[in-house]
Amino acid sequence: MLSIGEFARLVGVSVRMLRHYDRLGLLVPAHVDPSSGYRSYAADQLDRANRLVALKDLGFSLEEVGRLLDAPDGSVEIAELLRQRRRDLREQIAVDEQRLAQVEASLRLIERKSTMSTITITETELPAVSVAQLSTTVTEMSEAGPSVGPLFQQLTAALADAGAAQAGPGLATYTGGEDDESLVVTAAAPVAGPVPEGVEEGELPSAPRALTARYAGDDLAGLPEIWQAITEEAARRSLTPAGTNREVYLATPFDPDAEGAGWLIEVQIPVA
Repeated sequence: MLSIGEFARLVGVSVRMLRHYDRLGLLVPAHVDPSSGYRSYAADQLDRANRLVALKDLGFSLEEVGRLLDAPDGSVEIAELLRQRRRDLREQIAVDEQRLAQVEASLRLIERKSTMSTITITETELPAVSVAQLSTTVTEMSEAGPSVGPLFQQLTAALADAGAAQAGPGLATYTGGEDDESLVVTAAAPVAGPVPEGVEEGELPSAPRALTARYAGDDLAGLPEIWQAITEEAARRSLTPAGTNREVYLATPFDPDAEGAGWLIEVQIPVA
């Protein structure tokens, strides 16, 4: 037999809570000394105690906990509830990590105003590029970045199915939609030979002048800083955007020979 203190330690609850569960009939001691009133618990009560604590942590009321504990298939149902809770928590963690990355990116953008920028911006000429591409239109600007990855997955799969060889790094472009509130996001790749069926054929025109800068990082949180830096530099030089903006993916974590490498992206903004 286990004393109430020992049992509480093993289960991870307070002695006070064990007494409360006893009063409610949820977890009755195996033995109560008639003279001292000391409660003792059996080792085989640990399973019920563990399920009780798990259900309570899932947010069930104690009345609901009692019904689940006494159900014939309670253990199976509780296990599934815990698996669902695990899925929910993992999804929430992913959302929170994305929010944290966004906060850190915003903080870098704000702090950049008061610190010396280390971004190197180069003026260059951009050649015309014939590409295979897939596009989508978004109405929320926050959807632009997240839409690029799925587009590239579809494009890569289509090229592989057709046996088409990619002839250079993939690139993304962003152009205005039919109205001022939409944006056309395109994932593209130069290919050797004809563009296979199932994807669009496109061409990026040459640009005699463009401002470019490179971004390197383990994630994409700092990429907006590059875009803003180039835009601000263009304004300082009295230049205006004059063409299709491009993100050229020189290296990504998904490259076959990446071996854990991060992102290397060149942002290109044609100007005049």
